[in-house]
Amino acid sequence: MGLSLAERRRAGQPGGVVGLIYISAFLAFEGQSLVSGSGGQLAPWVIEHPNGQMSVKNPKEVFYNDVPDTIATQAVHNLRDQARSTAFTPCGAPAWADPFFNGRRAYARTSLDNAIPVEAQDAMLRASRVAWNIQTFATGHAPFLSQPRQLRLWTDRQIAGFQTPNVERLVTTA
Repeated sequence: MGLSLAERRRAGQPGGVVGLIYISAFLAFEGQSLVSGSGGQLAPWVIEHPNGQMSVKNPKEVFYNDVPDTIATQAVHNLRDQARSTAFTPCGAPAWADPFFNGRRAYARTSLDNAIPVEAQDAMLRASRVAWNIQTFATGHAPFLSQPRQLRLWTDRQIAGFQTPNVERLVTTA
């Protein structure tokens, strides 16, 4: 925390985050890791390497199941291994829990997602116990590749909503 517009203004610093947009994302809960927050085991498609890195067995099917083949092939080529610690390290306080973001918290829900199934997305959103502006995209895990125009239009609408005069009012009364 510490990067919201309200917190930066209170500290006499310029700028700050005015809204949050999650796209087919894992919601981190304070004190939980990705693994502990999703049943205690890595997904069956994760490959653990002896050097402390992880990769994906079938990335096209997991991440890009609805993406055109030429784009998916390039996206798979661009993937890099991820440190194992990113899945097992407990998270600190999540920004999405900050009341400053009430009314400025958005989630792009992906109904054909093989990486974070829609049921898991729904469970995380419910468990967060905060209000989200949720838009469902009939896509896999990468709507920015399969439906970039629709995602951009939705994202633009969210950002426009974050820029209301109410943001300044909230900062001055916080």
